[in-house]
Amino acid sequence: MFQSGFQRAVPQISRLKNIKPGETMMKKTACSMLLASSLLVPFGQSAFANIPLLTIDSGGGGAIVPWAYISNAPKDGGVGMPSASIWTWVSDSYTINFWPVAVSIGDRLEFGFAYQNLDISTLKSDLRGDSYAALGGAARLDAGLDNLQMITAHAKFQFLKETETLPAMAISVSYKKALDVDELDDNLTDGARAVLGSSRPKVLEWMGLDDDAGFEFNLMATKLWKTKVPILTAVNLRYTQANQLGFLGFSDDWSLNPEFTLAILPEPNVAIGVEYRRKPDELKSVNDYLNANGVAGGFSQLSDYSFGEDDFIDFFVAYLPTPNLTIAAGVANIGNVVHRETKSIWAFNINYDF
Repeated sequence: MFQSGFQRAVPQISRLKNIKPGETMMKKTACSMLLASSLLVPFGQSAFANIPLLTIDSGGGGAIVPWAYISNAPKDGGVGMPSASIWTWVSDSYTINFWPVAVSIGDRLEFGFAYQNLDISTLKSDLRGDSYAALGGAARLDAGLDNLQMITAHAKFQFLKETETLPAMAISVSYKKALDVDELDDNLTDGARAVLGSSRPKVLEWMGLDDDAGFEFNLMATKLWKTKVPILTAVNLRYTQANQLGFLGFSDDWSLNPEFTLAILPEPNVAIGVEYRRKPDELKSVNDYLNANGVAGGFSQLSDYSFGEDDFIDFFVAYLPTPNLTIAAGVANIGNVVHRETKSIWAFNINYDF
């Protein structure tokens, strides 16, 4: 039987809640303290230390930064119940959807999977129009796709338990595969070769794409501080070859990128916080490709198509209306994610622990 802090508290609270008129304030205070302590048990057992969220990459954590805690860990060992989540990022011109799931074995191992879908219909339309104008109507660069899809599988091992003085620490490895990047590259290359010649290299390969699949490694530390208003801190180091989260495949070059979460818990079932995730920036631009392959200076109409990456930062609020259900929302600047412009997005999440 898997019990959260909420569930463990119910029988004890029920014995205190029927306070008769004239009973002392002490019993009322005891009831309040019991509820609070049951929801915010220190060192990995509070509502939020039990991981009410899954990241966009499927591991337990915030939205974009993994934590060292294990998601929905079983109380008595064995294989835990799964957690399932939906993230939707919405801008004024496109959306990104993430569907992560995770399951834990004991209180140290976590396995997860995520399907991710990025809407590029606006990019396709803009690139067709701008390249048609730039190339004099002779040809156009056509993405040929409305969406880019990706899958992610991960495993996490918590090698250090949280103590009163030390954070929990964990390592994880993720395998990512971009399902459509090769087709996207073929489509763009057909348009480029129509102008530059059939011997020219493939567009995304020249820009920095090396493979459609690759690995990421994470080393994370997380601590819940027992201050008057509890504070949760998390730090992660991500070692990756991914371009644009992996939607544009993987490069030859590895980069080490820091990430962090800082959140306060004004109530045992409420968290308000900020996350930061530094991004690698390995891809060259479309104009770089054109300039190197016969079009000196490129085209002014295509100067925005750099696919350069920007760091992520978000501000979020998460709320647990029940022990198993978490609702989160936030605003974020995610920069340029396979589009022309830096974008601010609204993020929405529903997470359920079975």
